[in-house]
Amino acid sequence: MNMNIKIRVIIAAATLLAGCSVLQMFTGPKYEDGEVPLPKDYKEWPKYLSAVQRPDAKQVREIYVNPTGSKTQAGQPFVDGTMFVMENYAAVLGADGNPVTGADGKLQKGNLARVFVMSKNEGNGSKVLPELKNGDWVFTSYDAGGSKTADPLNTAAPVTCRWRARTMCIATTNISRLGRRRTESSGCRSCL
Repeated sequence: MNMNIKIRVIIAAATLLAGCSVLQMFTGPKYEDGEVPLPKDYKEWPKYLSAVQRPDAKQVREIYVNPTGSKTQAGQPFVDGTMFVMENYAAVLGADGNPVTGADGKLQKGNLARVFVMSKNEGNGSKVLPELKNGDWVFTSYDAGGSKTADPLNTAAPVTCRWRARTMCIATTNISRLGRRRTESSGCRSCL
């Protein structure tokens, strides 16, 4: 009988450890602002939005979502483990300094200027000031070469609020193409 109890305890412990491993696998790593790595394979991810026109910023943006985030159903919040990568391309400028448009009326995409990465996981941003926190989303900015930038987005500076709100719009703005509805508050206004 004593051997029977030992076997049950070992099985229970193994089951508990396996359950913890599975739970950790789904929750993913925890990051602070400025710590989210730039995924090497993000260009293989589904495009969330393509050729986003920002004439006011003289930019064209390409936004990718990882496979975890791409499985989010319309009207539902993005699940933990979701990541977005937003490439910001400088628009081609004419001699007058204004963006050049093609025959289709869209801005012509120039060189890659910056790349923003955002990640959602429970426990992310534990050091972010409460007034700057956007749920469990954290952000990191990279230059065109893949090096982290000295950007307010990567620090807790007061100016970060504007950057965070603008970037957070990726995940919260109504995206009619995907039928997604705003599901998380960010305080943004049509910023894509």
